[in-house]
Amino acid sequence: MTLEVVVVRSFTSRAAGPYERGLEFGTAHARDIARTVTGYRMMFDGLAEAPVPIAEPGARAFTAIEKWAPDLAREIEGMAAGAGLPVEDLAAINARTEILATLPAPPRGECSAAVVLGEPTRAGQTWDWAEAMAGNWFVWTIPHPSGHVVRTMTEYGIVGKIGVSSANVGVLFTFLSHARDGEAMGVPVHVVARRVLDEARDLSSATGLLVSPEVSASTSITVVTPGSAITAELHPGGPSWVLPDDDGVLVHTNHFLDPVAAAGDQVPREYPDTLLRHQTLRRRLRSGGPLTEAMADHSSGSKSICCHVPAGAVLPEWEQRTLATIELHVDRGDLTVHAGGPCGVRPAGPAGPAGPAGE
Repeated sequence: MTLEVVVVRSFTSRAAGPYERGLEFGTAHARDIARTVTGYRMMFDGLAEAPVPIAEPGARAFTAIEKWAPDLAREIEGMAAGAGLPVEDLAAINARTEILATLPAPPRGECSAAVVLGEPTRAGQTWDWAEAMAGNWFVWTIPHPSGHVVRTMTEYGIVGKIGVSSANVGVLFTFLSHARDGEAMGVPVHVVARRVLDEARDLSSATGLLVSPEVSASTSITVVTPGSAITAELHPGGPSWVLPDDDGVLVHTNHFLDPVAAAGDQVPREYPDTLLRHQTLRRRLRSGGPLTEAMADHSSGSKSICCHVPAGAVLPEWEQRTLATIELHVDRGDLTVHAGGPCGVRPAGPAGPAGPAGE
C-alpha cells in the first residue's frame, strides 16, 4: 500500500558547514523561529503561572551543547545570527524539554512509537504536542559536505527530533519523566537525537553516542536500522535499554520499560493511558497491516494512540493532539510525514503519492 505524503512545510539546506547551514536556515526562517521562541516563552510562563526567564537556562544549555556537540553549537550560533535573535534564545528552545522539566507543572507527554523488524523493517510514530505549536513544525533535509544526508521532522529553531539518514539509521522520540529530571542542565535531548542522525553509521555507533551525554530530562530515543532496533531510555543516571521482543516488535509510549529506571517514573500513576497505548499498539501490530493502520486507534478516547481534541471541549491551553504521523523507511533512508493523526492517512490514488509541498 502506498501512502499519500502530506508535508505542509519543508526545507532543504545546501551542503555547508555547521555555522553556514545555521545562518542560511535562520535567515530564511527568521519569523518562524521567532514564533517558536515566543510560543515556548508563553508555554513556560503559562505552566509556571509566572514569567520564566530563558536567557540563563539558555546559556547553560548552550555550554552543554558546545561541550558535547560543538558542530551543533556552531549551527545554533549561525541560526541565531540569521534570525537576529540571542543565541541563548535558540539554545533555550533546543532545551525546551529540559526547561519544562524544571517547572512545577510540566505538560504531560504523549507520542507512541513502534518498530516491526522484517523485510522491510517498519518504523514510525505519532508526534503529539500542544495545539498552540501546530504551525511550528516542518521537515528539514540536511546534506552534509561528505555526502551524508539527514531528514528530520522538527520544530523551527530546534536542530532535530524524529528522522532518518542516508546511512539507513532512523530515530524515534517519545517523552519520559523521571524523579531526577530538572536537576543541573544537561545536554538537550533534541541535540542528542540530531547528533545520532548526523554521525551514526550503524546501530553500534548510535549506541556509542547515546551512552555519552549527561542529560537532565528524560526521553526515549529508539534507533532503527534495517533488521535491528534498540531503545535508549535517557534519564539522569541512565541510559537504560530496551530490545525488541521475540516477534521483532518494539513499542514505546511514555513510561519506562526498564524496571530499574521505572522506579523513578513520574507518568503511569497520573497518566495510565501510556500503559493502554503501549498494550493496544502491540496488539494491533499483530495484524501485519500498515503501521499507520495499527496506530489509527481511538479506543481510549481523547488519549488514544491517535490523539484528538474532543469537539467543543473546553481544555487547558496546552492540551495536546497528534500533530503529525511519521513513518521511517530506513531501508532506503527516507521518511513519510503526514500532517495530523494516523486515522487521516489514506492510500494514494492511481497516480501515486503526492510530492511534498515546498515553501
